[in-house]
Amino acid sequence: MLHDGTCGLVYNTCLTVHSPRGACGAYQSRMKSCMMGFRSRQNQSPRQWRVVQAMGRGEKRSIRGWTLAVLMTLTGGSVAWGQPVATFTPDQVGFDRLIEPFLKQHCLRCHGPEEALGEFRIDRDLGIDLMQQASHAKWGEVVNVLNSHEMPPQDEPQPDVTSVGKVVDWITDQMVRVEQIRRDASIIIRRMNRDEYRNTIRDLVGIDYDTSHFPQDPPTGGFDNNGGALTVSPLHLELYYNAAREILDRAIVDGDQPAAISWRFEPESGDSDRNRVEYDKQRLIVNGGKNRVVDRFVVMHHASCDRKVNVRSFQLKQPGPYRITIRAAGVVPTREQVVASAEQFLRKRMADNIQKHPDRSDRHREQFERDLAHFSSDSRYDYGPPRVRVIQHLAGQPAVLAEFDIDASPDSPKEYPIDAIFSTESAGITIEYAYDIPKEVENFWMQTGDDFARPEAWIDSILLEGPIYPQWPPESHVRLLPEATLKESDPTSYVRTVVARFMQRAYRRRVTSSELDAKMALFDGAFRETSDVQTAIRAPLIAILMSSHFLYLAEPEGADGSVDAAAMPRALNDFELATRLSYFLWSSMPDEALFHAAAQGRLRDPETRLLHVERMLEDPKSEALVKNFAGQWLGLREVGANPPAAELYRRYDRHLETSIVGESLSFFRELLLHDLDVMNFIASDFVVINQRLARFYGIPGVHGDHFRRVAVPAGVHRGGVLTQASVLSITSNGTRTSPVKRGTWVLKNLLGSDPGLPVANAGEIAPKVPGIDKATVRQRLEIHRELPQCARCHDKIDPLGFALENYDASGFWRLQEGHGYQGRIGRNDPVIDASSRLPDGTPVDGIDGLQQALLQNEDAFLRCLAEKMLTYALGRELGIADRVHLDAAVNDLQANGKTLRQLIRWIVVSEPFQTK
Repeated sequence: MLHDGTCGLVYNTCLTVHSPRGACGAYQSRMKSCMMGFRSRQNQSPRQWRVVQAMGRGEKRSIRGWTLAVLMTLTGGSVAWGQPVATFTPDQVGFDRLIEPFLKQHCLRCHGPEEALGEFRIDRDLGIDLMQQASHAKWGEVVNVLNSHEMPPQDEPQPDVTSVGKVVDWITDQMVRVEQIRRDASIIIRRMNRDEYRNTIRDLVGIDYDTSHFPQDPPTGGFDNNGGALTVSPLHLELYYNAAREILDRAIVDGDQPAAISWRFEPESGDSDRNRVEYDKQRLIVNGGKNRVVDRFVVMHHASCDRKVNVRSFQLKQPGPYRITIRAAGVVPTREQVVASAEQFLRKRMADNIQKHPDRSDRHREQFERDLAHFSSDSRYDYGPPRVRVIQHLAGQPAVLAEFDIDASPDSPKEYPIDAIFSTESAGITIEYAYDIPKEVENFWMQTGDDFARPEAWIDSILLEGPIYPQWPPESHVRLLPEATLKESDPTSYVRTVVARFMQRAYRRRVTSSELDAKMALFDGAFRETSDVQTAIRAPLIAILMSSHFLYLAEPEGADGSVDAAAMPRALNDFELATRLSYFLWSSMPDEALFHAAAQGRLRDPETRLLHVERMLEDPKSEALVKNFAGQWLGLREVGANPPAAELYRRYDRHLETSIVGESLSFFRELLLHDLDVMNFIASDFVVINQRLARFYGIPGVHGDHFRRVAVPAGVHRGGVLTQASVLSITSNGTRTSPVKRGTWVLKNLLGSDPGLPVANAGEIAPKVPGIDKATVRQRLEIHRELPQCARCHDKIDPLGFALENYDASGFWRLQEGHGYQGRIGRNDPVIDASSRLPDGTPVDGIDGLQQALLQNEDAFLRCLAEKMLTYALGRELGIADRVHLDAAVNDLQANGKTLRQLIRWIVVSEPFQTK
């Protein structure tokens, strides 16, 4: 139910649209009476969907229909209406004959009134009415433990396979019936998440609209495109309205093309805010920082608040797209130069210490030799190119525009272009040094000395140009308002043609005459007040961008866009298939080719769909599948949320953090584009890395910041997602590894098995173990799992995590667990024990043994991958009724090739994908 505060917000928001300023003032009184009428009847739930039907039909009272439709969206992303098409009657006879005797014989002793192990009682928690959500979930757990042979425990009498099969079949049949009834009774209309909204605006209007200020969409079932969780709040409504106004203001232009500027700044001209240059009657600050100057270059040696290069305190007369071009070069010292520079500092330190304490001269000489050896041998001094970060300041708010390596020499500097959107507010541009060198005890005090050899960024100039428009009017304007002679002679006919085309593309289907008439009424009212086509046309366009037919990926039933409340599941029509396909592979609206195929009625043909799949996967927009599916399946959005502690894991830095995400995305992309076997996710003989990761992994011969496929050298323990630093870091605790997190990640993301939440009072892993001076994480965890309430889950989880213990919390390979100062590994620190034994008795020794065990469990991984991708494709969580489809997916992959492309092909011709 909507409260008066929400109604007031919507009224005020809509009033802004339909005010004289918004060119629709004639409808204010009608909208206000509509709002009052809705308040008096807001408890009538069937009315909620009739609102959408009214909007779909485009009834004559267009503002009333549109406003109430917006109000309906505030109730949430999933709408249920009508009466269930079927009812669930529990199978009491089957329960009494088959289930109850089985439970009494094999389960009641441990899960009855006397013991209730795991806080689970079959006499209390297993209600026979599976329409109750709690009972449904508990029966699902029973199926899982029976199928996985976890219950009854191995030390209890075991039921015969036939009895277990009959019990599982009975439970599964009941759960399938319940899920089918629920699905029939509740139709989910899913709104676009913020990534889909941004991509859709890009393809619909031609504007790249930043949606980072939209509320983050909650993931359900592992993905943030799940219709059941994508609700709409009053805040969403206000943001959508503001977005529509801003998008159209940027897309539709007036007058002649604005004059472009070209301002070049030379930072070597001054090193303080007193240094100013004049452009456009403004005195801009150009500050090269306290950096040394060589020839015409400002040399950036290390990061410091007084070493930044910036241009500040200017305002541009014209908003729009601009280009910042940094002309720069770099110098990368050799290892010999690093050692030579370090030796000067270390030798001076040794001489000073000997002079102060001559009786300790031998100790000081030993320290000198030891520290010099560090600079001679440590891989972190095999430097890559210098790196800089470019920051835009707009109205006092900083935003990182780019971070990149400078791969040019001072003899041949290069230009590095960066695109940015500027407003007319106060602005600035800052360049920061961004190459991190770990601050070990041995070198932190000398790193910032200009004589210490490290990569140097040589900045020559900064060029600001714009606003840049390849054509005028810009492409977004032409897309919305194509030139036509009717624009002046018959504006109504012109606008009707423009609005009709925009509506069809925005709604992703054909629109009816009544829908179009409703939007033209908005234009007519606005045009009477303004007499300007470009101003008046904003009224219907804003209404379209605020419509639930645009914001929601609805799959209506009726020809007029309405939904039949008693609708049974049915096959999707061609336009609905086009929408499902495009939001699956592109996270965006269908393109013209899909629209054309839908209009001709050809998308219901499976072969036609498969042809479009191949075309769409080759399109750059398929990068959305890589980013949104792989990014969420592998947990890449969690990278950096709890990063490895800097004082313990000194090799971890910002460049590495962005690189490990890039590695996992690039690895997925490599398998997708080259149609490689998906078992490479488990183990591969190649990695997809850049130079920064190559240094971290110890792989020689990789140069440049771009990702490329590299064969894994002998002795390097990489290949497959479990060896990637992204996965290894997010499954750690920042200060130490976590075998529990890592084991749980393997179960959930590679084997499709959820170990569930910890039992109550499970306790924490002890930070220290009495009697053991240097207790490893494994030793502490093994003591923890001795608690009876913890053992059952940990027996399944821990062996998987123990196998990954050779990787520290940052993903770096190690042979010992460090217990020295700030995590340093000492000579006598414990050696990593990565051996374990799986619940079925399979011995596992480290990453190689774990990968081999997972490869032998191919069916489970393929099923898990199919479940993840089908969940993402459908925008809903899967249930037990979908298991038959997952079985079919696994069979298809094993028969026709175990590749991502084959899985996508199977999904788009599968029954769930084609059905509402």
